[in-house]
Amino acid sequence: MNDEQQTTNFAISLEVIFMKRKEVLGFILAALLSLPPLAGASVREETSSAINYKMRYPVVTVEKNAAAQAAINEDIQKYVDSFLNQYKAGKFYRGNFSYKVQYEDDQVISLTVADFRYNQGAAHGYTNTYGLNYSKDTGERLPLSYFVKLRPEDKMTILRQPIIDSRGERVPLEKTFATGRYISTIKISSNYYMLGDGALALIYPPYILACYAMGTLHIDLSPQIIDYFNRKNQ
Repeated sequence: MNDEQQTTNFAISLEVIFMKRKEVLGFILAALLSLPPLAGASVREETSSAINYKMRYPVVTVEKNAAAQAAINEDIQKYVDSFLNQYKAGKFYRGNFSYKVQYEDDQVISLTVADFRYNQGAAHGYTNTYGLNYSKDTGERLPLSYFVKLRPEDKMTILRQPIIDSRGERVPLEKTFATGRYISTIKISSNYYMLGDGALALIYPPYILACYAMGTLHIDLSPQIIDYFNRKNQ
């Protein structure tokens, strides 16, 4: 084979490789275009205040899904209205309402709202934290059982998972009610939020899992322990 034939064959080989790459890229692009649009979301902050309260609350926008967006915001509004209506009725002296976006991906959004209220003459106020977890597809609130199947007898296994305080520090089990005479009063919380990467956090308000000074506590459930519960309790 002379040099001219080798050059010609090489050029043909390059053209074939280039054509095949174009075909593969075209197939990938067609596959991506055939996928349903992702439901992106954004959270806008609204505020409200009066002489004895401050409020920050979320308004969620779900792209290309007005029905899901309406359902999510209608549910959030129930917590906002409860706080405002009870403030106006004099049910508490002063308060604060705030929120945090805990996790979001293409299918779900997870928020927490913290409702703090103080009654005149009380030793201290009290905060209730609520986990609000929604499907971006339907706007439905997702219960804990959507992600993990639990039974009452799983309580001690759950209590042995990391217990985290509001500063993000781990709380030793012996500093909670889980080792004392109040152990029978502790229940598995159904109040939760998402941590991402398949992990969840169960929410325990003050006095439920530990003394008031410990604040709101969270028990982290890893993907591994969630997988174990789901296999065991199927």
